[in-house]
Amino acid sequence: MNTKTLFLSHRRDAVGKAFARLIHQALTHRGYDVFLDVDNMEPGPWAEQLEREILARAHFLLLLTPGALGKCADDNDWVRREYEQAVASRRNIVPVRSEDFDLEAERDHCPAAMESVFDLQIASVSHGAFDRDVEELIRRFLPPHRAPGKEGEGESGDPLHNLPRRNPHFTGRVELLADLGRELVENGIAELQGLGGMGKTQTALEYAHRHLSHYRFIGWLPAEDPSSLADAFAGLAPLLGIVLDPAAKQAEVIERVRRALASRTGGLLVFDNAQFRADVEGYLPAQWRGHTLITSRDPALGLARDVLSPAPFTVAEARALLARHLDADDHGETGALAQLVEALGGLPLALEQARAYLAETGGTVGRYLTLFREHRAALLEHAAPGSQAGDITVATTWSLAFGRVQEQRPESAALLNLSAFLAPAEIPLWLFTGNTGHLPSDLAATAGDAFQFDRLMATLRRHALLETHGERFSFHRLVRAVLQERLREEERSQWLERAIELLDAAFPFDLSDLATWSPSAELIPHVSAVWEAAKERDMASGELGRLLNSAGSYLQRRGAYPGARALLEAALEIHRAVFGDRHPGTATVLNNLAFLLKEQGGYAKAWPLYKEALATRRTVLGDQHPDTAQTLNNLGRLLYEQSQYPEARPLVEEALAICRAVLGDQHPYTAHTLSNLAELLRAQGQLAKARPLYDETLAIRRAVLGDEHPDTANSLNNLAYLLTTQGQYDEARPLCEQALVIRQSVFGEKHPATARSLKNLGRLLLRQGNPQEAVAYLERALVVLESVFPGPHMNTMECLYNLGVACTESGEPARARAYLARARKMKAEHPEYRAVSLEEIDAALAGLGEERREG
Repeated sequence: MNTKTLFLSHRRDAVGKAFARLIHQALTHRGYDVFLDVDNMEPGPWAEQLEREILARAHFLLLLTPGALGKCADDNDWVRREYEQAVASRRNIVPVRSEDFDLEAERDHCPAAMESVFDLQIASVSHGAFDRDVEELIRRFLPPHRAPGKEGEGESGDPLHNLPRRNPHFTGRVELLADLGRELVENGIAELQGLGGMGKTQTALEYAHRHLSHYRFIGWLPAEDPSSLADAFAGLAPLLGIVLDPAAKQAEVIERVRRALASRTGGLLVFDNAQFRADVEGYLPAQWRGHTLITSRDPALGLARDVLSPAPFTVAEARALLARHLDADDHGETGALAQLVEALGGLPLALEQARAYLAETGGTVGRYLTLFREHRAALLEHAAPGSQAGDITVATTWSLAFGRVQEQRPESAALLNLSAFLAPAEIPLWLFTGNTGHLPSDLAATAGDAFQFDRLMATLRRHALLETHGERFSFHRLVRAVLQERLREEERSQWLERAIELLDAAFPFDLSDLATWSPSAELIPHVSAVWEAAKERDMASGELGRLLNSAGSYLQRRGAYPGARALLEAALEIHRAVFGDRHPGTATVLNNLAFLLKEQGGYAKAWPLYKEALATRRTVLGDQHPDTAQTLNNLGRLLYEQSQYPEARPLVEEALAICRAVLGDQHPYTAHTLSNLAELLRAQGQLAKARPLYDETLAIRRAVLGDEHPDTANSLNNLAYLLTTQGQYDEARPLCEQALVIRQSVFGEKHPATARSLKNLGRLLLRQGNPQEAVAYLERALVVLESVFPGPHMNTMECLYNLGVACTESGEPARARAYLARARKMKAEHPEYRAVSLEEIDAALAGLGEERREG
């Protein structure tokens, strides 16, 4: 912006207009571009023109003539509106009083809206010394482009500054720099906040260098500690042309600098890495009319209206930074770059270290990625020659921050060390506050006190070591890496063990209690993190095995079968190694893994695991233990699903007798066993015997688990299936629909239980004579089943068969033939699938004119 542009605001009475014309002529004669409304207004809306002109001018001169301020009490007064616009726009406001303007008298009659005028330095212009006063006005408040040799000015009009050297490799941040400029123009102060290494300092430095011509002077103030900030602020004295007494004390120098800044406009002060709000406020003059730019890790510094935060580098920004070391035509290198950005979390400082290392060694991005994976700690500490960060590295940046935090809050070390082995994102606060008995004593005392725990989190947040999101917090992945690397190997193992013990104690999953499902989901990423770390160290413990079993059981219930299987298989391996084969814990994992395999259709794999679990439980726990009953019931269910009804029934009946004797009639697992017996009786055609068991199961589940529990939905679904088989469609449909609603609410659309409800509702509609409506439900079911069970599965086969029949009845023979052919192939390969017989499929194909084929 041209610094020789002014807006004259004056009272539109005779005295005000005359004074305005005198000032206008004097400044125009001296080369200033002056806006005076009586001369410069164009036809059209005045308010918009005045606002536009104020924004276009560097300076705003408020002419004070007798009574000028007293008339500003009216909200719509033009002088008041112009002044408020100038304040909002951060213009350089210079009140200029005429010789007959009585300061004290006018102050007494000044409306509140204009009182701030008296906080500014007020220039005076008298008739007797008009030219001299105008020159003084210009010299003190409106300096044009500087001439050599003037106090506080550089040579040849160059702006004075003490900026560090500009970074020739600065990349990106286009939007952030624009936002920064806009924030400074509109509010006079801007704050860059974020994690160490995120590029706050480099962005501020780039902004300052790009805008050198916009400022008369720029002061760069390292503000990381009070001592260095005081030295830097006092060091501005020569920059401002202040002649110092060699014996002057630092406090005196600082005060002289503050006074000099108060009398100047067009400056920029950059407080780099400010730690505390009071540090910055203590140096800014009350009448400071320049811009202030602050970088800080503390998100609660609160000096600026809005805080700007540098985002991690995108792949495109990283490509620009590493362009000289990247072969754009090499797809492998392009892929390596994306992986490197992900591995480094887009941290600009880490990418700058990579750039300097590649410049030093002449390597490739792919080579650096490989090295980083193998030598992460060394590369995070390495300061290559030519790095724009100098000796500052990711490791040193955060190690210093860790040290400062630990000095303020010693218990922070335990929280950081524990969290270093969790996943870096979305760590729930309740993991610590709700499990104090499994924390180190100093951290336990803090976590048990809500106020002290808040203060601890605030300290960590102020140093940008973590970000909080409501009831969770997150780390940058490289903060986590540095936290781990700064520990000795022995300490890493100890803290990993503690993290596993904490998660094991905290993992809340209870099959019957829906309230435990959501917090269980929150811990799954952290279970995966400690498991990966344990595998790297070949670590096995009872706590880890138990944790993996709990997490795997939760994932199985949620229908996440691949993840569940991996956890349960690992849990079984750990239990065998730690406890041996004949241990109740080992039997529990065997039972859970067998159940999962059965759900996936792996009957042959599930059978020996169930048999081993049953043998162990009978031997170790006894025949009348509920865990023994659980495995008996599960074995019976496995045989039932393979149509081996005579073999299944005695197992389920024995399990039910144990449950009634040990757990009682109203226990959820008694209901589960009753449900399996009812299913067996229905499959054997004993519908009259099955119905009261279905009713009893539903009553227990409604009473104990509630109407919205998925086990209640199972009972509704099973009863509806029985009623459909009996032809009682009107009674069955609302039960089917209620079960579907519950399952969709609890599991979502893409869960096998939801798919089974869709399938059963489609079957019911087909039998009711609504084949087209049935197809819609069955197709939805098939999509879910094929995504959850990529290979053959009994539910998939049944769904294909019903779709074939529904398409036949809908007059779509080609689609019907395709579905039935797939169902027949699946049944032929898996004759144990009980849901539909080969004869039924062949009969449906025969109805389409297909010849029967041997399976």
